[in-house]
Amino acid sequence: MLKYLFIFALFSTIGWVLEIIYKSSTNKKIINPGLLTGCAITLYGFGGVFLNILCSLLSNTNSNHIALIILIVSMLLLTLLEYITGKMIIKIFHIKFWDYSNLKYNYDGIICLEFSLIWGLLAILFYYFIHPWLGSLAICIINNNIGVFLLGLYYGIFIIDLVVSINLLNKLSKYSKKTNKIINVEKLKKNLLNNSNNILDKIYPYIYINNFLKD
Repeated sequence: MLKYLFIFALFSTIGWVLEIIYKSSTNKKIINPGLLTGCAITLYGFGGVFLNILCSLLSNTNSNHIALIILIVSMLLLTLLEYITGKMIIKIFHIKFWDYSNLKYNYDGIICLEFSLIWGLLAILFYYFIHPWLGSLAICIINNNIGVFLLGLYYGIFIIDLVVSINLLNKLSKYSKKTNKIINVEKLKKNLLNNSNNILDKIYPYIYINNFLKD
């Protein structure tokens, strides 16, 4: 259990780093991505756990087409995970955390062929360059008292952040239902940041979104 908690934390953080680089570069300003304020995007955490299980199951396979199998299976399952997650958030909260509507081969703006291919290619990189040493790293961390303490500290902060963020999510949901519009969170962050030069707003979006909802 500790092993998978570590993998979830590691890839939630890696996903956050990738997203903040991508979104900040495409929007030409720093945008803290995702639901949480802290450095974690849970969709990547679940994806990392899934890939680790998949690669462990396939590691003893003697097929010459292992890379192709991982590419196809990962593309299908990670895209399905992305679609189900996005659809559930829209249905329950009337909110969009990502939007692929401007990309060519998209479906409902929630999934698109371009990112499905990226998930598949990342899965192949994971299999060849990360999976071989990930298990050893996880065991090293969870067998070390300092490692377990840091992991516990991470999840303590994660839970507090999750509670605060869900509270904000409920407020956004009420606003969305009141205006009868689906809220695009990334566009909302971008528009609000245009009116703020406060560096804290860029790091901690909860404050300015909460103030916006109060107004």
